Amino acid sequence: MVQTRQQLKRKEEFDQLEFNKEFQRLAGIEIGQTTHLQDYEHFVYRPILFTMTDKLINTLLSHNLDKLPKFSGKRNENVTKWLHDITNELNMVKLDDQQKYSVVQTFLVDDARRWFINNMLTINDWSTFSIEIHKTFSSIMHQELALKKVGSRQQAYDETVLHYYNDMIELFDIIDSNMNDHYKIAYLKVGLKTSLKKR
Repeated sequence: MVQTRQQLKRKEEFDQLEFNKEFQRLAGIEIGQTTHLQDYEHFVYRPILFTMTDKLINTLLSHNLDKLPKFSGKRNENVTKWLHDITNELNMVKLDDQQKYSVVQTFLVDDARRWFINNMLTINDWSTFSIEIHKTFSSIMHQELALKKVGSRQQAYDETVLHYYNDMIELFDIIDSNMNDHYKIAYLKVGLKTSLKKR
């Protein structure tokens, strides 16, 4: 939706008017002195003023979370890749483990959702969720396919080293998330362009 300058100006004026009303309301609050000698906790009320930047950040975060992939638990889905991708996205929006656990439930559908509902009593935190969903839905087929890809993967003529590296790292994680760095380096070197191997 495109807004004209006049519409933006009216919105800014409206926001300023709302702020002024709230400021006047708070300025009119009278605080009386107490004559009691007991200590009291002080409560400080500070209204939160959302700036345009705060609103924009919240909108972007919400929009990005809406784009995250769902997981249904079907055989053709790779739980390792899904878990890796969703963990990275949730980390990017700076969610802690408890928030991740609460949010991730909304990205489960079909069999994966039924599995989660049936195991809610034993899966009550992010760490347990990550381990259990991986155990339940991982398939040796995905590992074998990733191993085959790693063995035949070559850096394309117009492919950047960074793209090649990231693609290979994803495959390594599918094969074995604890793969030895020496093996990773060896596989990476084999698939590099010959012009880069000489350096």
